[in-house]
Amino acid sequence: MRLKKEVFNYIEKNSNWEIKDKELQVSLPLYIKSNYELWNSSIAGLDVLFARVKELKLGMPTHYNAVKKIEEFCSCNVVLVFDSLDSRSINRLIKKHISFVVKDKQIYMPFALMQLQTNKSSNRALKKVYDLNPDADTILVGYLSNQITNGIMIKDIASIISREARATSIALALLESLEYLRVEKHGRSKVVYFISQHEVYERLTEKGKSPIKYMFYTNAELLDKDVVLSGYSALEKFSRLMDDALATLAISEKQLSSVVLDNIICEKEEAIYQVEVWNRNPLIFSIDGSVNPLYLLRLFNDEYDERTEDALEELEENIIQKFRD
Repeated sequence: MRLKKEVFNYIEKNSNWEIKDKELQVSLPLYIKSNYELWNSSIAGLDVLFARVKELKLGMPTHYNAVKKIEEFCSCNVVLVFDSLDSRSINRLIKKHISFVVKDKQIYMPFALMQLQTNKSSNRALKKVYDLNPDADTILVGYLSNQITNGIMIKDIASIISREARATSIALALLESLEYLRVEKHGRSKVVYFISQHEVYERLTEKGKSPIKYMFYTNAELLDKDVVLSGYSALEKFSRLMDDALATLAISEKQLSSVVLDNIICEKEEAIYQVEVWNRNPLIFSIDGSVNPLYLLRLFNDEYDERTEDALEELEENIIQKFRD
């Protein structure tokens, strides 16, 4: 009840509305009642049912279906309530015009023509923001993929990401300065402890950048080289999306030279592959011959095709379910 009061006070303070409690007289399916805390109310004569998300691991498709089902049963406006939510999920909800509140941060209620965002004031000095370098980003992808775990030694991380110890130490120092992890000394060894996977994922969703440096088309056979599937070719491996477009491959920039490129580049009409040249080795943390699915969420970040969005939501849900915290 305390959380409900805090959320209602937040909305009333920022909207000048008065929210009135109402008894919920409709029986909803058990899976909805188990996943959401339901607060029935009335706002300016509108029937509004707030559905507070109990389990953060639930994927967006689950929320879409829950809102649709509740609206069928109740004939009211449904507002999802989150304790926290990453920017990618916020953008998805807005694109689908689904009402939501992020506690003490954002209100989006299109049925009431309202959208506002608030920020808590802070007396702490602002930190200088640094972009993640490819090695630091790769380490976080490995952590989210459960290939790098808490309590691991620095030398083992270097081995896993196939980088020398100095480059790995520089990447870890950057991550420590950005508070993704802390490094502790255990005897003669240094051991790494990360923040929670959910928090890393949320921050990477907002800050993570595409690893692609440039792209080209080729009719040369590259499958005998160190390449993996990427783009739609990889997305169909991790979802139910069917793709018949030109196959897309990813390769590290270190594997190519200007001489090689001059010999293999061709026009799109003649190509058998579209090739992404990455600023890192795409084989690291790849899965079954495809780039790590965490990268796909970035590569399609600005994609608004409904079929692709559905595939990305399916992919994201599978990723989050594997987090260990």
